[in-house]
Amino acid sequence: MSICTSGPATVLETRTGHLTLKVNGENGVSKTLHSLYDPEAEAEALVEAFRFDGDGFLVVLGLGLGYHIALLAGRYPKARIIVVEAAREIHELSERYGKTAELGPNVEFILGVSPDKAIQQITRRQLEAGMPALALFCLAPAVSAFPAYYQPMVTRLSRAADLRLWEKLKYEKFVEEVARVVLIDFGYFLTREIESALARLGHRVQRVPVRKGEDGHRIASRMIEQIVSFRPDFFLTINHLGFDEEGILTSFFRSIEMPVGSWFVDSPKLIVKAFRENVSPYVSLFLWEKGYVSDMEALGFESVSYLPLATDETVFKPRGRKRKKRAASPCDVGFVGNSMVQPTQEWIAKVHPDFHPLVEALAEEGLRRTPFEELIKTGSDLDRQRIAALDPSATADLEAAVLWKTTQYYRLQCVKELTAFDLEIRGDTGWKDLLGRSDILSPPIDYYKELPGFYSRCRINFNATSLQMGAAVNQRVFDVPACGAFLLTDRQQALGEAFDLGHEVIAFEDPDEIPDLIRFYLKHPGKREAVAERGRKRVLQEHTYKHRLRHIIERMRSRYRSGL
Repeated sequence: MSICTSGPATVLETRTGHLTLKVNGENGVSKTLHSLYDPEAEAEALVEAFRFDGDGFLVVLGLGLGYHIALLAGRYPKARIIVVEAAREIHELSERYGKTAELGPNVEFILGVSPDKAIQQITRRQLEAGMPALALFCLAPAVSAFPAYYQPMVTRLSRAADLRLWEKLKYEKFVEEVARVVLIDFGYFLTREIESALARLGHRVQRVPVRKGEDGHRIASRMIEQIVSFRPDFFLTINHLGFDEEGILTSFFRSIEMPVGSWFVDSPKLIVKAFRENVSPYVSLFLWEKGYVSDMEALGFESVSYLPLATDETVFKPRGRKRKKRAASPCDVGFVGNSMVQPTQEWIAKVHPDFHPLVEALAEEGLRRTPFEELIKTGSDLDRQRIAALDPSATADLEAAVLWKTTQYYRLQCVKELTAFDLEIRGDTGWKDLLGRSDILSPPIDYYKELPGFYSRCRINFNATSLQMGAAVNQRVFDVPACGAFLLTDRQQALGEAFDLGHEVIAFEDPDEIPDLIRFYLKHPGKREAVAERGRKRVLQEHTYKHRLRHIIERMRSRYRSGL
């Protein structure tokens, strides 16, 4: 006797008074999902025949009226049971006429989504739990009624159940002197240098490619493959690239006790501040700027250390260093750098238009190198209230926009002091608009193939540091001396820690000092070249990527060798 019909399903009363469910399948063929005589006895027989140790995840394909699920939940109270059901109407009928309403908290549902979406949701839950063992239970009549929906999941989940990944993902780290490192490759410029330095130090390294906007579960699957096949001691990323905002990947790594080293060479506040789910004792941060150490510790990171940038001495080395070739240098002063016009516009575009005038005002104040937290105090009461009302992500975008605009103002201020000399700028066309000149502008230069030669040929190489670097120094500070070339840069706290100022590099306090320093060192080539030679010696002794990666390996080994 028919009791109720909803969508593709009809509740029927059996000869013993129990209820069963009849569905219209994909091809118009009707299927009864439970016995027409005694559905409960049938479910008991199915569950009795099922082999499962009760640990990890149990995925059930097909809900019906839930007889089998109620028995599975009672028999395996420690298991996390995920029920996938194609039709939401069946779930509604099961709640009303079946066993669904009686189920406990260890049962959850994935309803009415595509097979791919269902697999993604299951994978996400597995990742969050650390990829524990997975078992599969199929309600055969449901799979038979809807084969196009369930069969792809049967194939993929059966394969996952056979792998028993949990046993392969968790193991002791740093058992050998040669470290195994998986480098997350997001296409960032440092990836090549890090891989090369690790190899030259004698460690083993493999890349795992990640693309912007790529689905998280695909990234995780690729990383799982690397863990199983390579058994790394830790993963290494730059600027936390490859990690999701929700912290799913971080939770997964934590659950399997996989260490991660994240080397920030841009502001970690702008990247991590709004993504607090990425905090984990298994994530060690290396910051190129000391000023952010306390900020990251305040977020909850337990292992935070200072690690400045460096150079690849196999790429940046003297080119055409004979004096007669130096005389043919293309210019007295060379500057390689972006005008920051386009990236500044892109960051400002992320900020609500109502805040654009405030960005301009704060950027002008920021030229005094005032921290953002202090900058916003200079605004009106209304501005402070508007900023306080922003969510963390919007606040981070505002801070980034102000930093980029401030740096653009500062860089332009410095470069204007160079225009009275024989100057060549290698950069984007934004400089033409900012300076009103095109004769001093040449196209951007290839970092690896052309830049070392350009540094070597210029009598004076100029540098202006981004204002997001409160105390740190940028890449150019190491690359230029590595070429045996002369560097004139702004004074940063970290510069005095890395070099003997006035002896190995020359620094200015204020842009007004730039012209006099340039004139002096153009007139005294012997002093200029002596400074350059001493700077190169210091870089080779202390500031190559081999030095930095050796520090990372030692730090990760000391923290994670025998676990936390």
